[in-house]
Amino acid sequence: MSHIERRQKEKEEIKQKILEAAKTIACREGWGALTIRKIADEIEYTPPIVYEYFENKEDLIREIVYSGFYMMNEKFLEARNAATDPKKLIESVSIIFWDFAFGNKELYRLMFSLERPMPNDDMLEGIRLIENTFLQLTEEKESVKEIIFSWMCLMNGAINVVMKFPNLPHHKDINPRELFGRMIHRFVEGLK
Repeated sequence: MSHIERRQKEKEEIKQKILEAAKTIACREGWGALTIRKIADEIEYTPPIVYEYFENKEDLIREIVYSGFYMMNEKFLEARNAATDPKKLIESVSIIFWDFAFGNKELYRLMFSLERPMPNDDMLEGIRLIENTFLQLTEEKESVKEIIFSWMCLMNGAINVVMKFPNLPHHKDINPRELFGRMIHRFVEGLK
């Protein structure tokens, strides 16, 4: 490995440390508490080092959000390649959302917050995949965007309720993920 390659590898490792430190701080204190100073302290570097990799906190958050959508999009593409039925694909994509949300709570909250950055290619590709799948499921082609909006509200609403109130008393013996899956199944079956 040449000196240039080694230096590039070191730079990538530091960048990943910065991103991981930001996620760690967010899990511990929330995204609002994230600062460049805290990241630098977490990785035991100075703030100017962090600024070598990211122009500001918003730049860093944008990269984290885009990486989250990239991870989700990869799962969407796997599901699309495995699915033969559009209804099953929407159900699979819904479960991908659920699993991602509960496996990456703070990242999911950031990705679907009002402050998230403008869509990038991965976000747009995921949207196109979902839109094309819903177009296969409904005769109401002119209202497909409304149907997708309803699906997104249903999914995000359910995810947010369970995140906020994980121990709802009337669902004591019910697995929330299974309940979510049944809810999505009923939604998809109701499409004309």
